Amino acid sequence: MAEEAFWEDESAPVFFLSYAHKKNQVAAPRDTNQKVFQLFVDLSDHVVELLGLGPGRTAGFMDRMLDGGQVWTDDLAFAAGHCQVFIPLVSTHYLNSAWCAREWDTFTRRPILTRPGAEPSAGETPVIPVNWSVVERRRLPAAVSRRQMFTPTRLPSEIAPQYHEEGIYGLLSLGETGKAAYDAVVWRLAQRIARAYQTHWVQAQVPTDVRQLRTTFEEGGHDLV
Repeated sequence: MAEEAFWEDESAPVFFLSYAHKKNQVAAPRDTNQKVFQLFVDLSDHVVELLGLGPGRTAGFMDRMLDGGQVWTDDLAFAAGHCQVFIPLVSTHYLNSAWCAREWDTFTRRPILTRPGAEPSAGETPVIPVNWSVVERRRLPAAVSRRQMFTPTRLPSEIAPQYHEEGIYGLLSLGETGKAAYDAVVWRLAQRIARAYQTHWVQAQVPTDVRQLRTTFEEGGHDLV
């Protein structure tokens, strides 16, 4: 395929952060998704730096609507249908969410091509599942378990096991105890996002009817070309 065919909408985000929205269960108002937002901000800063994104380019998308996980907005549909990298924050809540399954389905049904001259490593795709809170591997749906879960490499020996045992949510919850591991893991994740963006191209495809999207984690998507 000719290089000019790998067109991208300049207003589209590089990555889409897909997560299970937590609803406020207490009387006092608070942001129950603040840890997700912290990850989003940190990832966005790193991706801007790694890819040298200029003014007008958006590093990432995160649905922060008050009714998030309930209303399929035009902004959400555009982001899921145009982003180049999909980051699902895997947790028990995520796997039980019909809404998250719809976001997964929107991205994975889009055709994926390897960019000319790129040589991605085996198993690398633009879908990068992240360990948000620990889920036993045997409980993962096949559509998720067959993907290569993100694993940070080239770090001090204790960091990767800490990430696998605690998840990013756990590292953030540990405060200063988990900060060094969190910072290192997020930097490696940003590098992985940048590499996926540089090695793959995902054709834009915006769903016109949310009712046609899968509400469980199955796949009928496209293989790499």
